[in-house]
Amino acid sequence: MATTWLQWIVQPASWWVILQVALGLGFVIFVHELGHFLVAKACGVKCEKFFLGFDVGGLKLASVKWGETEYGIGALPLGGYVKMLGQDDNPAAAATEAERARAALESGDLPPEPVAGPHRAWDPRSYPAQSVPERMAIISAGVIMNVIFAVLMASLAFGLGVRELTCEVSGVRPGGAAWRAGLRTGDQITAIGGQKNPIFSDLQKGVTLGDVTKGVEFTIHRPADGSTRTVLLHPDTDLGVPTVGVTSPFSLTLPADLKEGLPGAAGRAAPALAAGDTIRAVDGVPVRTYAELVAALSDRVDRPVRLTIERMTRKGGAAEPLDVELPAQPQRTTGMAMTALPVRAVQDDSPAARAGIRAGDRIVAVDGDPVGDPLALDDRLRALVGKSVRLDLVRDGGGTEVVEAVPREVDWLEESRWPTSPAAVSTLGVAVGVDALVAAVATDGPAARAGIVPGDRVVRVRFQAPGREADGPDEGLELSERSPSWPYVMAALQQVEDGTTLALEVVGADGSKRDVTLVPVEDPGRQVLDRGLLFEPVYRMVRADSALAALRLGSGRAVDDLSLVYKFLHKLTSNQISPRLLGGPIEIAKQAGRSAEEGFSRFLLFLTMLSANLAVVNFLPIPVLDGGHMVFLAYEWIRGKPPSEGVVGLLSYVGLAVILTLMMFVFGLDLGLIPRR
Repeated sequence: MATTWLQWIVQPASWWVILQVALGLGFVIFVHELGHFLVAKACGVKCEKFFLGFDVGGLKLASVKWGETEYGIGALPLGGYVKMLGQDDNPAAAATEAERARAALESGDLPPEPVAGPHRAWDPRSYPAQSVPERMAIISAGVIMNVIFAVLMASLAFGLGVRELTCEVSGVRPGGAAWRAGLRTGDQITAIGGQKNPIFSDLQKGVTLGDVTKGVEFTIHRPADGSTRTVLLHPDTDLGVPTVGVTSPFSLTLPADLKEGLPGAAGRAAPALAAGDTIRAVDGVPVRTYAELVAALSDRVDRPVRLTIERMTRKGGAAEPLDVELPAQPQRTTGMAMTALPVRAVQDDSPAARAGIRAGDRIVAVDGDPVGDPLALDDRLRALVGKSVRLDLVRDGGGTEVVEAVPREVDWLEESRWPTSPAAVSTLGVAVGVDALVAAVATDGPAARAGIVPGDRVVRVRFQAPGREADGPDEGLELSERSPSWPYVMAALQQVEDGTTLALEVVGADGSKRDVTLVPVEDPGRQVLDRGLLFEPVYRMVRADSALAALRLGSGRAVDDLSLVYKFLHKLTSNQISPRLLGGPIEIAKQAGRSAEEGFSRFLLFLTMLSANLAVVNFLPIPVLDGGHMVFLAYEWIRGKPPSEGVVGLLSYVGLAVILTLMMFVFGLDLGLIPRR
């Protein structure tokens, strides 16, 4: 990933994005420090320095002295600061200044106008010489400016117009909360926790910050049958953050950056398909949504179909209607069957639920025949739709039972495109875990030719694109009994370039390790339902029709972002979400770059979120942060005297240690030194 990021940086097309990111992040910091600076000046405090970045050891990129203040850019780009006379976030520097003042008091070398109170020796224009309310105003000004900035940036974004993902479902994660409740491709989420007409980011916020124990209420509309229902989803936390397991909506338009050689691209699925094409019909039957396309393809999974498409002319003229043939897409296979694990979850109101199958059961036979490859089980059952089948189960407690179920017809997608996801047996409505322990090997198949035998365990997988070597032993996806991601590997295999090989790290039954290169082949007996077609997301434009409406939308977004940070911190400290979800400067820069690539309005909303984060985090009651200073000032206001210098110094060092530890942790996450899972 580091190489990819470096390659992106050196591309001239990325330089404008990089410039936007640098200016945007710098401006958020500038606004915060400007708040401190302006209020300090209004209170008559002498500001000695105003810096973006830190001039550690005197190292700085540029500086200029204007009046009594030095303005500059420090060499360490991790924030900024305003240095006021007599005030320093460094406990040692603050103690030194306090000692200087004490010595001045003892020697009688007082300022021309001595100041009453506990800091009588301070210069009248120093920060400590000001009253408690004035110092509180100075300290809180940075946060207040960040909040104002967040509102203005969000208002400007909505004034220009923001493309937002609609809250429709293109797919569900097998075994996830949405899957268990029966959500499927094409469902529309019309309300989340009482919020009507949500966008997809509202879904992410509502789930991440919702009550995992009590659940989050969703209202679901299904256009396929016109039904509307309300369900209570209990978010899953196995991925480190609460999720319900739905993917964002797809349109019927192929992406503009479609790469040749990938499924769905020119040269593989259909030479006549091109980037930007929009599918309008399948075998003459009109399709208006992604769900309708999937349903049409599910009826014709093993044969070619005729697509009617619209293609814009090169000069941007009216779309041209064209008919192209899209062949069936055989699944790529490795020639090995992995070990089936117990059922991870059962879908509500499914054939499995009606048959009494429970999570923890192990399906060992279908109509008397062994299950075999768990990833092929759904294909076997599709041939038995509408017929009663006998399932032999081994119960969680060790007992055995035979049940009967009637497989259902499925015209939606349930694919394991998430790491650690189980395999969906959609015809039954169960999600089955699949261990990367080889149970069987096809004679003369890719695995057999590579020397893999039953009992081997795959512990790491790397995809090697044609003409390129693997990036190294630390790259790729790690597999383990705790993280059995084989269904995800096989789903990803259907979406890679032709000629891609699998570099496997294998552990034999005797514990020996070896590296194996495996060349997948196509299995004509099994097909990919969506034929690898890739599509643009579905957006709706949110644009204010007046300045007042823009301010209302911007204020709402800023308030949402502020509350989001507080709720995130609450869940973090209560151990409801993993601290490995945090991101440092590198991750922030990456996210900013992605937002800048999506457009100026989206970038403004990213700055809104960043400004809200800075406001909240800076006001946490941690010494050396603004919030810590406010705690000391509140104490001084209540007691009528400041806390002792020893206590302040000790707590400041503790706060500094906490901040430095956190910085090292997030840098470790950013650089991959600490795994995010």
